[in-house]
Amino acid sequence: MLAELQDDFPLVERPYAELARRLSLRESDVLKITRGLLAKGLIRRIGPVIDPAKSGRVSTLVAARVPPRRIGQVARIVNALAEVSHNYLRKPHAGRCPFNMWFTLSAGSRGELGRLRRKIAEQARVELVEFPATRMFKIKVQFDLAGDD
Repeated sequence: MLAELQDDFPLVERPYAELARRLSLRESDVLKITRGLLAKGLIRRIGPVIDPAKSGRVSTLVAARVPPRRIGQVARIVNALAEVSHNYLRKPHAGRCPFNMWFTLSAGSRGELGRLRRKIAEQARVELVEFPATRMFKIKVQFDLAGDD
């Protein structure tokens, strides 16, 4: 189910009915499983990923140094922003890179990006570092949760 949602979400009038047909399930089962994945936090949203540059926006990668006990609190602050499209927790590399939360931030201008970054740093009380993109490369990342719905 997760692979279908990530990789080949149908762009039709009733996408969940189409997924049900592909997976030999009922549409209600597809909806129930999808809601469960959402409730577990395994998916954050279902929607298009729009290339900021092609839509007249700018984006940047932001890294945060978040104490382990505050990860949930900081994630809620970051994830509440519509301007955040991806947010990942990564294990910090001792001595090399102490940053453990990475997210993509987009806005209408560089100035707006700066204001959003400062707002996040202030609200979350964490150190942020920005890694602005100079070139864009898209890779396909697909999560497989063998044994789960």
